[in-house]
Amino acid sequence: MAWKSIPMLGIVLLAASALAQEIPFSMQCFRPDRRQSHAAYEKALNEACNPASLRTFHEYLASEPHLSGTEGDRRVINYIAAEFAKAGLEVETHWIWPYLSSPIAAELEIIAPERIALEVTEPPIDADSDTAHPNLTIGFNAYSGSGDATAEVVYANYGRKEDFEKLKSLGVDCTGKVVVARYGGNFRGYKAKFAEQAGAAALIIYTDPADSGYMRGLMYPEGGWATEHQIQRGSLQTMPYSGDPLTPNIEATESAPRLDPREVDLPNIPVQPVGWAAAQKILERMTGRPVPEEAWQGALPFSYRLEGGPDLRVRVMVKQERRLTKTANIIGTLRGSKYPDELIIVGCHHDAWCFGAADPLAGTHVLLESARLFGEAAKRGERPERTVIFAAWAAEEHGIVGSSEWVEANIDRLMKGGVAYFNLDMAAMGPLFGASGSPTLATLIVDATRDVPQPREPARTVFEEWTTRKRAIDRNPSTPQSLLDDPTRLVGSMGGGSDHVGFYFHACIPSASVGGGGSRGTSYHSNYDTLCWYRKVVGEDYEPSLMVTRVLNIAVARLARADILPIDPTGIAPAVAKHLEELEQRAITSGMDPDIIKTPLTPAPALTSGRRPAVERLDPHELDRLNEHLRLLERTWFAESGQPDRPWMRSTFMAPDRDSGYSAWPLPRLRQAVEDHDAHALADAVADIRARLDSVGRTMDAIIASGEPSAESR
Repeated sequence: MAWKSIPMLGIVLLAASALAQEIPFSMQCFRPDRRQSHAAYEKALNEACNPASLRTFHEYLASEPHLSGTEGDRRVINYIAAEFAKAGLEVETHWIWPYLSSPIAAELEIIAPERIALEVTEPPIDADSDTAHPNLTIGFNAYSGSGDATAEVVYANYGRKEDFEKLKSLGVDCTGKVVVARYGGNFRGYKAKFAEQAGAAALIIYTDPADSGYMRGLMYPEGGWATEHQIQRGSLQTMPYSGDPLTPNIEATESAPRLDPREVDLPNIPVQPVGWAAAQKILERMTGRPVPEEAWQGALPFSYRLEGGPDLRVRVMVKQERRLTKTANIIGTLRGSKYPDELIIVGCHHDAWCFGAADPLAGTHVLLESARLFGEAAKRGERPERTVIFAAWAAEEHGIVGSSEWVEANIDRLMKGGVAYFNLDMAAMGPLFGASGSPTLATLIVDATRDVPQPREPARTVFEEWTTRKRAIDRNPSTPQSLLDDPTRLVGSMGGGSDHVGFYFHACIPSASVGGGGSRGTSYHSNYDTLCWYRKVVGEDYEPSLMVTRVLNIAVARLARADILPIDPTGIAPAVAKHLEELEQRAITSGMDPDIIKTPLTPAPALTSGRRPAVERLDPHELDRLNEHLRLLERTWFAESGQPDRPWMRSTFMAPDRDSGYSAWPLPRLRQAVEDHDAHALADAVADIRARLDSVGRTMDAIIASGEPSAESR
C-alpha cells in the first residue's frame, strides 16, 4: 500500500455507528459482554484511590534530602521496594553503578572593583523548618568542571545557541571571560556547552525574577514563586545519548566495560548556579553596551549590559567529584494472566536534588498509589491480562540515567513486547490536566479523562475542563472547526528531559506524559522544594493527585485488559500532516525550497470515520495477530542508525531538540536538515521518511487484514 492511502485505515478502524458514537474508542476494544465488568473494575480501582494514602506516601518520600547515591537515596529505595511488596507485586531492586557527580565546594565572589562574597546556597526560611536540614547541599550543577577562574564578565541572556551567535555578531568576545546567563529557553547543559565552545573561562547561571520570581507573583513563603536566594540545581550532561556517560548502549553494571572519563564530552569549565540576589551584584556593576534587544532585558531594576568592562572582575571556583555511584531502580511487576510478555510500564524517578516534594515526588506518590490499587485488585482475583510494571527510576536528575540503563538491559524484551510507557515526573502539580505523547495513545488518554471528576469541581469531568481551556487558548477565527472538534489535539508532542526518553526515542515504545499543573509558583530543583512549599502552593487536599492517579488507572487498565489493544493508528496521518506543514514553513523561513518536503510527502485529506471490526467476531488467533501489529506499529519508525550525530535516538518520528534538549523535534531527520540548511541531507531525509511512511502503510494493511474475521469465524 502506498503511504498516501494510510488515512484509509480510518474506514476500517474508526467507529461510525450510533452505538459506537456512544461508546468511547478504548471501550470498543472490549467484547460487548466484558464492557460492563471492566467498567466495574475501573470504578473499584478509582473509588479505592485515597487522598490519605497519597499523603502518606508523599510524606515519607519527601521526609529528607535524597540525592542519588546518598543514605537518603538508599532509604527511599528500600521504602519503595517494601511498598511494592506490600501491594503484592514481584519486586526487583535493579542495582546500577553510573558515573555521577557530587559537590565538594564552591565559591563565587566579585574581586574588583571591590571584593564581595556571593551566596552559593539558600538561607533557611523560618516558616519552613525543612529548609534548615543539615543534609541540604550548596547550589551546584552536576558534571561541572572543577576549576578556579577569575575574569571579566559577559552577559549572554539565556545562553542559547542564538544568543551566543548574537554576541559574536556584535563583536562581543567570550574568550577567557566569565559568562552570566539566566535560566530558561534551553536545557542548562547547553548553556554550558555553548559557553565553553565560545571560549568562556566559567559560567554563572541564575534565576531572573522575570522568569520565576516576583514578576510572576508573590514569593515564598508568602506565595509560591522563587525568592532572590532560590537556586536551581541540575545536570549539565549533553551527551548524544541518555543514561550513564561511560556505558552507552550497555547496562551500567558494576563490572561493565566503560569509556575513559577523559574521553567523554563532559564540561571542562566551572559552572555555578545562583539566585538573582547574587547575580544582581554582578549585573548592576556592568558598564558595557546595553543589551541589543528588549527580550534580553530581565526584571532587575537597571539596564542590562553585554559586558562588565575591564574594571569588573569575578571569581568562580567549583570543586566536584565524579565517580561510580551505586543506586537502584525499583521494579514492581504485576504479571499478566494471559499475555505475560506484553508490557505496560508506568514510571517516575525517585531521586531528587534536595527533598524533591515537587520534582519528582509529585509523581512518585501517584506511582505508588496506582501500584497499590492494581495490586489490591489482583489480590481479589482481578489480575490484568497483560503485565503491568511500576518502576521508580534512579538518577534521572543526572541525565535520565536509571530508566535508560533499564531500557538498555531489557531492549530485546521491550522491542518485542513493549505496549506503552507512561511517565509521571512531577505529575500532580495542580488541577489542570495535560498530556503529551505518541499520537497512537492520544485517543486512549482523552477517553480516560471523560470518566474522572475535575479536582475541586465534581460536577465537571477532567475532559470538560481540559477541552474548555484548550478551546479558549485556540480561539482563532482561522482555526477549522474540524480541528477544534478533534479532542486528540489536546495531547502534545514529547520532547526530552525525563524518563520517557529511553522508551520513546531509543526503543520506539508508544509513550506519554500525564499530569496536572496550574499552581502559582515554582520551587524547581531548590532547597525550598519541600512538603511545606507543596502543600501551600498545590494544596493540602491531594485532589490533583487523585485526578492524575484516576486518569492513569483507566488508561493502564484498558491497555492491560482490552481484547484489542486501544492503540489508535488513525492518529498518525494527521500528526504527520501537522509536522510536515510546520517543517515546510520552517524551510521557507530559512530560505530552503519547501517543495522538497511538500511535493512527495503531503498527506491525503483528513481521516474519516467508518466501521471497525466487531471484536466479538474475531477468534483468539485473529485477535493475537491484530494486537501484534498494533503493538509493533510504533517500531516502524525505528532506525538502527538513529539520528545524524545521535545514533542512540533511534526513532525517526520524534526526538528531543538537538540544541535545547527539552523541545520536541518531530520527524527529526527532516528537522535537522532544515536547521543545517543542508539540501542534500534534506533530500535524503525526505526519501527516508517516505520509506518509513510506506512501512507504516504496509503495517496498517496488515492490521486491516488482521481485523477482518476469517471465513471460519464468519
